[in-house]
Amino acid sequence: MTTSSTHKLLKAASKVGGWTMLSRILGFVRDIFIARLLGAGPLADAFFVAFKLPNFFRRMFAEGTLTVALVPVLSEQRQQGEAHAHQFLNALATLLLIALTLFTVAGVLFMPWLLYLFAPGFADDPDRWAMSLTLARWMFPYLAMISLAALAWAVLNTYKHFAVPAASPALLNVAIILAAIGLAPLFDNPAMALTIGVLLGGLLQLAVQLPALKRIGWLPAISFRFNQPAIRETLSLFWPALLAIAAVQINILVGTILATLLEPGAVSYLYYADRIVQLPLALFGIAMSTALLPTLSTHLARQNETAAADDLRAGIAWLTWITLPSAAGACFLADPIIATLFERGAFTHADTLATADTLRAYTIGLLAFCWVKLFAAACYAKKDAKAPMRYAAISVVVNIVLAVILMQFWSYIGLAMATSLAAWINALMLYARLSRTYGSLITAQIIKRIGTAMLATILMLLYLAGFTYGWVFPSGGWIQGAWITLCIAGAGVIYFGSAILLGERAWLMQYLRRKEHGGGDDAA
Repeated sequence: MTTSSTHKLLKAASKVGGWTMLSRILGFVRDIFIARLLGAGPLADAFFVAFKLPNFFRRMFAEGTLTVALVPVLSEQRQQGEAHAHQFLNALATLLLIALTLFTVAGVLFMPWLLYLFAPGFADDPDRWAMSLTLARWMFPYLAMISLAALAWAVLNTYKHFAVPAASPALLNVAIILAAIGLAPLFDNPAMALTIGVLLGGLLQLAVQLPALKRIGWLPAISFRFNQPAIRETLSLFWPALLAIAAVQINILVGTILATLLEPGAVSYLYYADRIVQLPLALFGIAMSTALLPTLSTHLARQNETAAADDLRAGIAWLTWITLPSAAGACFLADPIIATLFERGAFTHADTLATADTLRAYTIGLLAFCWVKLFAAACYAKKDAKAPMRYAAISVVVNIVLAVILMQFWSYIGLAMATSLAAWINALMLYARLSRTYGSLITAQIIKRIGTAMLATILMLLYLAGFTYGWVFPSGGWIQGAWITLCIAGAGVIYFGSAILLGERAWLMQYLRRKEHGGGDDAA
């Protein structure tokens, strides 16, 4: 294995993960304020559906798909010189601006039809329908701002500048928190104040990209030179990648649509549970795939397939090793985690229990969610977009079928379970495809490492069972916050300590010493 390359990959993933951790912590603070203001009832359902509309299209068309389509092509264009790459970027940015303007205007005008698609159950509730429609129309321009910011993120990631793209989402959380504190008391409807916070957050995320782009030598300029081979190649990767990169989001959306047909609060339970799952997914799955895509693209642009395969195996090993205990811990501690974060104000103890059960269903698919991100990045680095598209389409169909069946038995919990099972099917198909492309990905050493992780996770769960035995969770307060912090910190100590005792000391020390080997490729 190429040690230097692996160290750089892990260092980049750690940088993304560190900034993401800050953003996610602020995201939880944001959700605490939202839960306190809106609870988990009809008003919260209306806000979350309205917020999901621009975010769904962002994740489909911009943040995910644009990145995987642009990074491999831009990596090749840079081999021909920076001036050549900048001409390509100017034309692509102009094309994106035109498309976003048209799409945003169309979205606002045809919002009732979009809302019928995303929340058909709201049509029978005039109050929830009217509120959702108003909030969605105000919030939809957020899509254009965040999509342009996503273009900048993709460019910066290609240049191995990961800090600003990873830190930018924190600005959205800060803006919503400030709106909840400063604007909500001024509005009869606090959801409108939060909507203003969303728009302000999108503007801030776009503005902060410009200094970072200037540091790498490119600032967007209008160019109508769309007839470039690189533009055509980017679009040829974009369209088949659209469904593949958005598979998880489509599956979650299916759950949201079906949840609108269930009892009030079902949409909110899915939202809050998904927010918890998104933390380890972002820290590990998205961080590793974000670092891996430009790394593999650079290797392959230089026709170094061996280094690409080695880095992919390293990514699989680390991602699996760190995600297993996270999934097990979130499942075991679901009740106290939800209670600590959200149970206050309009968010009741009954809401806590319902959300915790939903979270447990999502944790079943956490490793699969992370694998899908990593495996998709590996496919796109080789400009293979059609296979992930096919597998994503299959997983979406499976999710819809399972969701309709399981919701009959377990309501909103069945919807979360269907999303998890569909993710596993997607991940396993992607793995089989990559094994044919890159060769065997699971070596004997990786199998041993996964076995060690499973045994260390069991020891961690035994610790949690003893630590939590007989504990009566208080409702809010610093005691509960301190208790859950000690609980999670202790679980981490037990897991890493067990791994060291089970023979992983050398591997962990190699990771901790990565900065000694890191270069300047992943500068902030």
